[in-house]
Amino acid sequence: MAYPAPPKSKSAVRRAGLAISNGQGSPEQFELVDQWRSSHGYVINTFQAWLKGHFPKQDHPIEFAQRLKRRNTVLGKLMRRNAAGELLISDVSSMHDFAGCRMIFENLDDLYRFREYLHSTKVMRNVGHTLRHDASKYDYIERPKFTGYRGIHDVYKHFPRGTNRSQEKKPWDGLLVEVQYRTRAQHAWATAVEISDLLDGEQTKFELDQSKRGRFFALASEIIARSHEHIDRAFLELSIGELRKELQELEDELGILGRLAVLKQFESSDQLKKHNVLNIYRSEDGSPALEVLPQTSATKAINLASELEARNDSINAVYVRSDNPHQLRSAYRNYFNDPIDFVKIIQKAGNVDANAEA
Repeated sequence: MAYPAPPKSKSAVRRAGLAISNGQGSPEQFELVDQWRSSHGYVINTFQAWLKGHFPKQDHPIEFAQRLKRRNTVLGKLMRRNAAGELLISDVSSMHDFAGCRMIFENLDDLYRFREYLHSTKVMRNVGHTLRHDASKYDYIERPKFTGYRGIHDVYKHFPRGTNRSQEKKPWDGLLVEVQYRTRAQHAWATAVEISDLLDGEQTKFELDQSKRGRFFALASEIIARSHEHIDRAFLELSIGELRKELQELEDELGILGRLAVLKQFESSDQLKKHNVLNIYRSEDGSPALEVLPQTSATKAINLASELEARNDSINAVYVRSDNPHQLRSAYRNYFNDPIDFVKIIQKAGNVDANAEA
């Protein structure tokens, strides 16, 4: 399978990203950054094979999915600035999440056990991939983001098996990939945030200052952590009862759970194939709708996702690959308008009633 190679000049990619960030990017520079993004499809393929090769050796289930970062998401991140007006990303080539692999575990014990196994000398000696940071750097379970996001990320430099100095360097050597570890409860929370933002036209997951809806999801995350996973890492000054009381007050005002609870679930998982483009678009009545577009190769899927993103009626288009359609549906619940896990968990853990009338 032919995967696009990254541009030969990394410096040119950096200059293109900076020009786009400053609103001065030329069509050629937009294309250069998109070529850099698309080239990470090769990295995804390498890592999915490596990671999934270790799953049969485990005594617990692991759900897996992968995705190539969307073109519009990349451009949006390049434009973001902090309160002082400074760019949050100054070098597009250093972004480590163009290629993403996600693993979902039933509980924290399974998550920690598999990650420790993956980091072991026994496993790592068989590959050239290198961990780019200290293992605790992106531990958002011990140190949740202020948005409430929980999970653990590992960032690897991509060096396929057998790569060494005596061999000819491949174009994809050294590209970065982000490996995410989440429990099922953490994943339910994260996808509910994405669905809610999509429905309400918000960007809660990117907030620099916490809004009321941002606090709603941060409170919900801590309630789930305390009730479902038996750990407390945020809002330590508040009891579980106080967390639940404030969450109910915010739900009465905002009606977030109510809107999530009434969404219809996507049931046609038989449409899903190995390479898929999931496109959420605005239907004629303005409501979000989903189309699943199976493709015969990664290259065709990546190109189609880019084309769809340029359409005015497309809200969100992404290429995802999975050998198991059921797992793909579960791992990408946000694209299937299916936040039911979050609604059930928070109603049980938080004792919160949905208010669909808010």
